[in-house]
Amino acid sequence: MSVSQMNVSHKAGCNVVRARKAEDHLQPRGRFVVEHFRKGVKIGHYEFPNGITNQGKNKLLDVMFHGVSAITTWWLGLISNSGYSALAAGDTYAQIGGTNGWTELTDYTDAGNGNSSSTRPEWTEGAASSQAITNSSPVVFDITGSGTVKGLFLVGGASGAQTKGDHAAAAILWATALFGSGDVAVNADDQLKVTYTVSA
Repeated sequence: MSVSQMNVSHKAGCNVVRARKAEDHLQPRGRFVVEHFRKGVKIGHYEFPNGITNQGKNKLLDVMFHGVSAITTWWLGLISNSGYSALAAGDTYAQIGGTNGWTELTDYTDAGNGNSSSTRPEWTEGAASSQAITNSSPVVFDITGSGTVKGLFLVGGASGAQTKGDHAAAAILWATALFGSGDVAVNADDQLKVTYTVSA
C-alpha cells in the first residue's frame, strides 16, 4: 500500500502605513522671574513655572472660540505660607482665602499705583511676539512687614480684582505658582520685582 503525503503551507504579510498626523498641541504655560532686593542690594533671583488653572483655561477657550469678551487688565498677587496646604488646577478666584489651599499675603504697597496699600500691582503686558507675551518692566511689590512668601498668582476680569484680599468680584484666577527653591522670607522695606511670561 502506498501512502501519498501532501504538505500545504500559507504565508501572509502585511505592512500598515499610517498617514502622518498634523498635530499642534496647544499647551499654554507661564514662567515667573522674581528679583529680591533688600536695602537696594539684590539678595535673591528666582525663576519658576506656574500652573494654569482650569478656570483660566476655560476663559481662554471662551474668548478665542465662544465670543466671550477678553480680559484687558491683569493683576499680580502674593501667596502666603501661612495656612498653605496645596495649589490645585481647580482653584478659583472666588475661593481665594476660602477653600483654595492657600491665602494671600497683603503686606506690601503697589509701587506702580502711587504706593497704594490697597491694590494689587498691574501686570503690564506687551503685545505677543514669537508665541509669548510678557511685561517689559518688572512689577514691583514694596514689602511693608515681615513675612514669608510662598509664591504668586495672576487675576483679572473685573475691576474689583485690583483690590488686595478681594475674592468677591466676578474675576478669573489665571495662574498660581510656588517658588521652586523654597519659601522666601521678606522684611519691611524689601522689594520684589516680578516679570511674568506666558508662552504657547
